[in-house]
Amino acid sequence: PDVCGLNEVDYKLPRSCRVKMAQYLGDALGYESAFAPAVTWGLGTYGNGFISKYPIKDLEVYPIPDPPTKTEDTYYETRVILHAIVDIEGRDVDFFVTHFGLARAEAQSAADTLVELIKRCENPVVLMGDFNLRMNDPILAPLFELLQDTFTVYPDKDVYTYPSDPIITSVPEHYGKIDYIFLSKHFKVESVEIPALLLSDHKPYIAYAELLDEE
Repeated sequence: PDVCGLNEVDYKLPRSCRVKMAQYLGDALGYESAFAPAVTWGLGTYGNGFISKYPIKDLEVYPIPDPPTKTEDTYYETRVILHAIVDIEGRDVDFFVTHFGLARAEAQSAADTLVELIKRCENPVVLMGDFNLRMNDPILAPLFELLQDTFTVYPDKDVYTYPSDPIITSVPEHYGKIDYIFLSKHFKVESVEIPALLLSDHKPYIAYAELLDEE
């Protein structure tokens, strides 16, 4: 792809041989790379990554506020939003990469933060990541109002992006389409691919889109 958002990215952690994962992938492809740390574990960190064939002009990392209370019976983890401004053939495009928490309070905080950031943007916008929420979840409704969901062009509405390996879970309720690429109105969505690959616990989500000429 021309650009790629990455979730669950390690940076100098022992479990991944202290590799700077986003930079490693970018260098291997001859792409530029960026990393947004969310959690510090010892000498390394963990968060979101981004690689781009086009120049990255600016990078910002926005923390997603943790819930004031953690009363849900689930795993909590601090999350962030990676914001990269990319020069695509002379036009600036705002890319956001994030990974929503499992707790609903975490997801609500992430959605609220994203809405505020996107509303400030004057450039075309791309938002992507693992949101851990299905399409009909009301937490996502404000994002659907702001941006177009590339999945609307995909013919199989019953496809799931998690898990990539059906053996992981035999409970149908745990299957879901929870990975997204959202685009602003500046793009025309052409097609979407969700390959059945076992490279991760999620399937890759690939969108092909045309950046429309400025009016």
